[in-house]
Amino acid sequence: MTMLRISGRLIRRGLGGTLMLLFGIALFELINPAIGTSIGGTDAVQDLFDQLPPGMRAVSQVSPDFFIEAGFAGFVALGYTHPVYFVLLSSAVVGFGARTLAGEVESGILALTLSRPVSRTVIYLARVLDLVAIALVLGVAGAIGTWLGFLIADAPTDLPIRAYLAVVGASWLLAWAIGGLVLGASAASNTTGRVVGWATGVLVILYFIDYFAELWEPLEPFGPFSIFRYFDPVAALVDGWIPLVNVAVLGSVGMAGVIAGLLVFTRRDFAI
Repeated sequence: MTMLRISGRLIRRGLGGTLMLLFGIALFELINPAIGTSIGGTDAVQDLFDQLPPGMRAVSQVSPDFFIEAGFAGFVALGYTHPVYFVLLSSAVVGFGARTLAGEVESGILALTLSRPVSRTVIYLARVLDLVAIALVLGVAGAIGTWLGFLIADAPTDLPIRAYLAVVGASWLLAWAIGGLVLGASAASNTTGRVVGWATGVLVILYFIDYFAELWEPLEPFGPFSIFRYFDPVAALVDGWIPLVNVAVLGSVGMAGVIAGLLVFTRRDFAI
C-alpha cells in the first residue's frame, strides 16, 4: 500500500505535462488516416511515391511497392515512425525519469521520503510501477488516436482489434526500453538537467544510427545496436503481431536499465 501511495504522488506531480503529451500523440496519430483519405487512398499514395526522385525514395526508407503490399494500414503505421511521434513519446518518458529520483534529490523531496520508515527498494519500485503505467498510457493514446482517425476519416479499410493491441504493445516496449535507461541514469544522478542531457544525447545518437544505417554503409554494422531498430509499428498494424526479437531486445534493455538503477539507488550515498 505504501508503494502505491508513493506511486500515486509521483503520477500527480507531473500529470499536467503528461496529459498534454498524451493529447499530442493521440492528435498526431488521428491526423494520419485523414491525410491518407484526403490524398485518395493507398493507390494515390503509391502513385505520389512513384513520382518522387530516386534519392527521396531512398531517404524515405520505404520499399517501392510498400503501399500496395501493406495497404492503408501501412501508410498509417508510418505515423508511428515519424520523428514527431518519437519526440512526443520520448519527452514524456524522459521527463518522468528526470524528475523522479534525480529531480527529487535536487529539490530535496527525496530527503523527506528517505526519512520515513520505507525501504529504498520500495521507493524505487514505486518509480518502476509509474514507468510501467506511463508507458502503457502512451501506447494506448496512439492507438486511440488511430482508431478515431479511421472513424472520422471514413478510411477505406478497418483495423482488427489485434492490430490495435499490437501497436499498444510495440509502443509500450519502446517506452519501457527508453524509460528503463533513463530511470537507471536518474538513480545515479543528482540533477534533472544532467539526466535530460544524457538521455537526449543517447536517444539522438540511437535514432541517427537507426535512420542512416540503411543509407550510409559505414554505419550499417551499428544498426542492430539501436533500440529504434526493434520498434516495428508496420508489423503491428498490418500483421497484428510483434516480432519476438523486438519483444526480447526492448524488454531486456528496459529491464537492464531498471535493475542497474535499483542496484545504484539502494547503495549510493545522497548529499541531501
